[in-house]
Amino acid sequence: MKGCAHLVDKWFTIPDMGHIVANYYKRCVVVLTTLGKSESFFPLRGSPLLAKQKTPLMYLGLIPNHFVLIFFKDACPLPPLSTEWHNHKNEEALTWEDEYLDQHDLFQKLMIIEEGKKLPQPKKESKKAEPFLLDTPEKPKQQFEVIAEDEGNYISLDLPQSLGD
Repeated sequence: MKGCAHLVDKWFTIPDMGHIVANYYKRCVVVLTTLGKSESFFPLRGSPLLAKQKTPLMYLGLIPNHFVLIFFKDACPLPPLSTEWHNHKNEEALTWEDEYLDQHDLFQKLMIIEEGKKLPQPKKESKKAEPFLLDTPEKPKQQFEVIAEDEGNYISLDLPQSLGD
């Protein structure tokens, strides 16, 4: 049956249906809304396409009583992952999360800016590979006082000839 679902109990609901759509289309489904919480949904089974061919995303905008299909450029920010995915995914689906980590981080940064907060400063890289440079002053060379200039003042350590052979 195709057509409009007039009964409210037959309507497509999020978060209940996000994983079903993601599983059916074998791609990440992103629901963006100002009416509640925006979320990303990964398939519960299977892995994404090869790294060279990034899996296309499906973006749905939720407005009162309607969903609209939205088109974004690749690598745009993604809202947080649905918490239910972690509870129900299989081992093969683990790679979905890795594929989109950068885009989730970008979304987090945008939300911090949206809230009027400042982004944390990136940590400086360690200088482990660089040698330590110490600013130890060089001591001046010392002059030693000559005590005996005369050979007669030296102590003789000559061994008897019988021991020296």
